[in-house]
Amino acid sequence: MAETIIALIGSGFQALTGAAGSAGAAAGTVAPAVTTTAGSGFSLATLLEGGATLLGAFSAISAGEAQADQMELAARDAEAEIPLETLQGISRRTSIKKELVDAIGSQDVAFAASGVDLSFGTPGQAKKEAFREADRALASDSGTQELRSSRLSERARNFRRMGRTARSRGYASALFGGLDYGATVLNRGNAGG
Repeated sequence: MAETIIALIGSGFQALTGAAGSAGAAAGTVAPAVTTTAGSGFSLATLLEGGATLLGAFSAISAGEAQADQMELAARDAEAEIPLETLQGISRRTSIKKELVDAIGSQDVAFAASGVDLSFGTPGQAKKEAFREADRALASDSGTQELRSSRLSERARNFRRMGRTARSRGYASALFGGLDYGATVLNRGNAGG
């Protein structure tokens, strides 16, 4: 796409400068490029403006591409965090399970030390409550991990969307700059004719 826009601007620039040269030759004028060609409206200022337009087009496209590249890197960073989030979730759930085992072990030791039968009654209820609490914590952590991973995926999509927008904006800016230059040159030519 960049090559097409630049080729269009460049060929228009060549056509305009070629027209200026042939109009000058037809009029029999062999003058330096600083003077205006008779009746054509072309001058060194016009040629320099065309060069500046071409450089502006390159600059706009380069800026759009650079911003798109930055957005792609940010998207990749966000996607790279998803496996890390998964590992952190596994680690958190492992820690919850370990705390459950430790809590049940501590309860069993305390009840056994006091001479209470561990198979029913208060010790059984305490175990059930500890398991319920651990299940709630595990479910909550799984939901949190899924939510965070989903947000990271959405962030990556948004970065890519912004990159495409930046790239398109650069091409559009280059194209409109070239069209504006062409319209200016045509208006000068019509005013001179």
